Amino acid sequence: MSLLTIEEAAKKLSFPGGRNALYKFLRKHAGFRGTIPPYNLCHLQKFFTVKDGMYEQGRRTVHTQTTKVTNEGLTFIAQLMNERLNEQDQNSKRSA
Repeated sequence: MSLLTIEEAAKKLSFPGGRNALYKFLRKHAGFRGTIPPYNLCHLQKFFTVKDGMYEQGRRTVHTQTTKVTNEGLTFIAQLMNERLNEQDQNSKRSA
């Protein structure tokens, strides 16, 4: 199973706006809290995984969490993009 960062997933899917826009999209449409996916998308459906890490900053150890996208997650994001972005396009056409 290959894992991609959100930035790599955004590039692979040609998501308009890159990593930050993809996080914003996922917060709005997939229930992300900040940069962390909800439990059901990580543990039940295996679309995302959160990797723990750490690094040293002077004498201090800093703990980090990085969200990674699985192959299934890439498919999930692509389907969500097709549904939601097409929906937004249709709504903007109706408004015009």
